[in-house]
Amino acid sequence: MLFATKPLQRLLGEEAPLHLLTHQEEIDLARRVATGHIAHRRLAKRSLTQGQRRLLRQREADGDAAREALVLHNLRLVLNLAGRFRNASLTYDDLVQEGILGLIKAADRYDHRRGTRFATFAVWWIRQSIGRAIANLGRSVRLPVNRVHKISQLRRLAVQMTQKLGGEPELETLAKTAGVSSHAASELLQDGQPVISLDAPLEPDEQDALERMMDHTAIDPEAAVLDHSLGRILEESLARLDEREAKILRLRFGLGAEAQPLRAIAADWDMSPEGVRQISERALAHLRTMSEVRGLEAYLRN
Repeated sequence: MLFATKPLQRLLGEEAPLHLLTHQEEIDLARRVATGHIAHRRLAKRSLTQGQRRLLRQREADGDAAREALVLHNLRLVLNLAGRFRNASLTYDDLVQEGILGLIKAADRYDHRRGTRFATFAVWWIRQSIGRAIANLGRSVRLPVNRVHKISQLRRLAVQMTQKLGGEPELETLAKTAGVSSHAASELLQDGQPVISLDAPLEPDEQDALERMMDHTAIDPEAAVLDHSLGRILEESLARLDEREAKILRLRFGLGAEAQPLRAIAADWDMSPEGVRQISERALAHLRTMSEVRGLEAYLRN
């Protein structure tokens, strides 16, 4: 007699573990399931008599019972396959539940006429159900199922090569063994990294982790808003000056163009450098009288 494992006891409660089905028993149950499916489809017809409906409901219920028997007698298969995903991000009980859903799908689709044992047929459905659950629920950022499968294959290959070589394999070696490019292997390993919350406590040797993640090339939003406001005030203030004064200030201080020395400005305007300086000083004095510009004196001096 087979003794139940603890997970199986949790599923079945105090009931004794069910025996493994023979091939003939699987065939008999599969036939009953198929008959139940046919009865379910025929029940949609409106021309049935009460007796016919009663008979079809009995066959449908018998098919449901046969499907349940197929599932219960093969729960060990789910426990075995779920145990292979123990390192996944879902708990073992969650993996078992997802595996049972796959087992139910297999019981509905099993065709005994192909000569395949039910366990062989159900393995694929159980693994697919567990794999999809891990891909959809096991990560904060969802990845396509086929990509999760590739990541798992690459990780298993890396573990095998580490045990064989006595150390972690080089990326190029791992990619060549897996039959992919180094770039593809690098992206797979990167996608497989766990998601870490920014609020998670840092280790003592990772105090500068946030500083390393900061984008020092990004524009400071506060500085960008300040520059935009200053530029708008300056443009509105310059528009209130004489046209020549505004242009000389733009050229001297590089407002909208590259700053030029007094001599270059004087040559363009056919004036002396002293004349350009006096005009610019007069324009600045005019700007300082404007209420909008009084708070920008430090900016103008810079």
